[in-house]
Amino acid sequence: MKTKVSWLVLAASLAVVAACSSQKKEEAPEQAQPTLHEVMKDEIDLHADELWEISNPALGENAHLDPKLMDDERWNQIEQRATALKAAALDLAKLDPIVVVKPGVKIADEGVPYGDTGAEVQANVDKDPQKLRDFANALAVHAGDIASAAQRRDTERAGLLIGQLDGVCEDCHLEYWYPSQKKLLQEYGIER
Repeated sequence: MKTKVSWLVLAASLAVVAACSSQKKEEAPEQAQPTLHEVMKDEIDLHADELWEISNPALGENAHLDPKLMDDERWNQIEQRATALKAAALDLAKLDPIVVVKPGVKIADEGVPYGDTGAEVQANVDKDPQKLRDFANALAVHAGDIASAAQRRDTERAGLLIGQLDGVCEDCHLEYWYPSQKKLLQEYGIER
């Protein structure tokens, strides 16, 4: 009888082990997609600011990059920051759906004259999310061009592209992030 009970316990144990091992393992919960606001402030704005911080000290009297102020370290830093900016812009272009901000989070310029709220920006995005992705892809191309110019040590081209970067950013910002400021620009006779 003892042997029979031992075999029954062993068989039951093996059945439990087999049943447990055949169950699917629970997968870790998928990381929540970042918001547009998070990608902008934590990646795009960060890398663009770093790019300007690196390049601005190398500006000459004519506000262009001065070859005498450029060295391999600065070129490599420009290439790295531009490459990181390109990757961030591509991350933004891949957001689907595009959620501007988490509930309760305020965006920059919210609550100031001509500033838009997160809800207003979300409404702008919802009208034409593909156009926002197109702007993000254009930024990625522009940043990639900066990285290529830095890799070639092309002072004239890199300087021109870095100088145009703010305009590439503002085209999207005026369309989506703070279109209310278009009115302000028009009051001063500036058309964009």
